[in-house]
Amino acid sequence: MSTRAAQEGVTDPAPTPVAWVVSPHDLVAQAVAEALRTTGAPAEFHAWDQLLEPHEGEAGDPPGAGPTDHVMVILDGVDRPRAVEEVSRFVARGRARVAVVTSAPNALVWGGLLQGSSVDVVTVTTSVEQLGDMVRRFVAGDPLMDPERRKALRADWLDALDKRHHLLTQMRGLSRQQLRVLELLASGRRVPEVAEVMGIADGTVRSHVKTLRSKLGARTQLEAVAMLRQVHEVGDVGETGDLVPRPRVARTGPFGHLATPIGSRA
Repeated sequence: MSTRAAQEGVTDPAPTPVAWVVSPHDLVAQAVAEALRTTGAPAEFHAWDQLLEPHEGEAGDPPGAGPTDHVMVILDGVDRPRAVEEVSRFVARGRARVAVVTSAPNALVWGGLLQGSSVDVVTVTTSVEQLGDMVRRFVAGDPLMDPERRKALRADWLDALDKRHHLLTQMRGLSRQQLRVLELLASGRRVPEVAEVMGIADGTVRSHVKTLRSKLGARTQLEAVAMLRQVHEVGDVGETGDLVPRPRVARTGPFGHLATPIGSRA
């Protein structure tokens, strides 16, 4: 309360809630936050690292401007496994509601955070104006997900998790050499390139591929690669550990797919 307000017996108005806009790519969050401000939405850019480091004044609070009640995570399909892990740790602190804005095909990986009400996953196509309206509802405390949509996405995630556990069991049946071959194929290398990296003959690589396909029940090499990717698409944080290598994928530019409307209708 200000001195003048105290003298007059008037209480200062509560500060307007503001949503932090963050992304694994800070340039994306900065651009979205600036666009939202043009609509009058109560949003401000914050660096991704501010979710990961405790506040100086209190362990578990974001640093900088102090704790926040609303965080909007803007994703473009890049670094999703890392983003899920880091947002999970932030949510576990119990400090804020989180709205994840992503595309419909990528929404499934967030199902593990939908058991409570602290996380909403938004997958609808939206203009900047519509996104601004969503921010205003978000900071006002309104839910952004329909209860049935939340329940359905959570159920789909649990089903995918069961399938993933089966795949992981199959992957554990591969030898280290077979896993390495599969990882290199998943990174986009062809058989001769895999052979060169591993220092073995092309025929040996093809023999490994034939064996690993049989163990995985994969009809083609592409299907085997897809199975490796599925192991890392949906699951519990840190479950695979060092057992199954994470496929390396080509990265997009810093703005990813934000040249198109954010998200797609689920």
